[in-house]
Amino acid sequence: MLSGDEHCKAPARDSFSLPELSHDELSLLAFLYTSALDRDLPERHLHALLVAADKYDVAFLRRACEARLAAAVEPRNVLRTLEVAELSSSAVFRERAMDTVLQHAEQVVFSPEYDEFAVRNAALCVEITRALLAKMSMSTTVRSTDKSDPHHA
Repeated sequence: MLSGDEHCKAPARDSFSLPELSHDELSLLAFLYTSALDRDLPERHLHALLVAADKYDVAFLRRACEARLAAAVEPRNVLRTLEVAELSSSAVFRERAMDTVLQHAEQVVFSPEYDEFAVRNAALCVEITRALLAKMSMSTTVRSTDKSDPHHA
């Protein structure tokens, strides 16, 4: 029951329309009533729900969205994923996205979307650059250690 339902003009069993609510807001309302996410929700709706879950501190919704979205992270959507992770303060989701960027760095950084992403998200680009350099440095260190190891074949 919604707070204030006792003052509602529509009978409890009747259906009613809420045209002033967006699809995302209706999805949030549906989740609060059912504790289930629609399987067919598009990625952008899941993004909006994750941000709403953060805003309204709905931990169960947050975890459900993070799990669904983390499973779908790939190079084509990773930049938007990073933005949403930043907006929703989702460390788990952010880490998954950053790992994807590092695994597919060339594809992501040279994508048409990266230029616009960089303009909107300078701080995230700095993090990406530092993470890529750290990864390169680590692989260089491992290679030089392997070469100096007399037992290495």
